[in-house]
Amino acid sequence: MKKQLMKLGVLTLLTLGIAMGQAMAKDISVKILAPWQAHGQVFKVAPNKVKVVGSFDGIMYIDNGTGDLDASLFMCPGTEYIDLNTKKVEIKADCVITKGDAKIAYATLNANGVMGAASGSFKLIGGEKKWRGISGSGKVIIRTALGQTALNKKNGAVINSAAGLAVWPSLKVHLP
Repeated sequence: MKKQLMKLGVLTLLTLGIAMGQAMAKDISVKILAPWQAHGQVFKVAPNKVKVVGSFDGIMYIDNGTGDLDASLFMCPGTEYIDLNTKKVEIKADCVITKGDAKIAYATLNANGVMGAASGSFKLIGGEKKWRGISGSGKVIIRTALGQTALNKKNGAVINSAAGLAVWPSLKVHLP
């Protein structure tokens, strides 16, 4: 009888601990505006197609609608294919989002569109430290306001730099 009561007590504590852990996790929806800058190299990979290999980074200004704006840094290495005839683009990137040393998240970005205006999906795939277990997804819109191309005289490669704005109108985030 004593063992059964002890088992019941342990089971109750375990169930309560799980329920409290789940209660501490929360789901939120945020709007994010992020000015960005990009740098990379452009390679011709077909008669009318180029591949840009590089990264873009900036500050995410996060608005959850309940007070001051929050901010995180982000950096996304990736590739962009550009069809020179149709001006269509395809972007694939992996992103690291940080807020100090205690919060680190990882995401994937896939977007399609035309030069200067692309949209697609953004998916939070995990994190470290205080953001361990973070997940979520939503639409991302990428706009380019300024782009320039220059020739690297040392090796003949074309170097591309650009600046613009990324917008997540409603990113659903599950915080552990």
